[in-house]
Amino acid sequence: MLTVARLETPEEAHLLRNYLEAEGITAFLFDEFTIQVAWYLSNAIGGVRIVVREGDCQDALSAISRYNETLRSGSSPITEIRAWPIAAILSVLFGVPFLLFGRRIVAEEYQ
Repeated sequence: MLTVARLETPEEAHLLRNYLEAEGITAFLFDEFTIQVAWYLSNAIGGVRIVVREGDCQDALSAISRYNETLRSGSSPITEIRAWPIAAILSVLFGVPFLLFGRRIVAEEYQ
């Protein structure tokens, strides 16, 4: 088992792990729960580690570089979610203010 990436937050690590698994590479997260409980220790322990099998290391590194290029190009590997249907339902149930905030939810770019 080899560590191929270290990320500060569990959310970023899950996004990358899901991308690796979509590429057919089995990946595991280490120290995820430690950082969820004690987030201030993230830098001290090196963040969340993404670990793959030794045979998948080169494939994982090339997939990570493609993932980073996708993020740098401005397009996101995460599909945009339109929130209008959700906002419409919530506005019917709870009132009009949800329509003001229901434009759309766009995935943030991680660097």
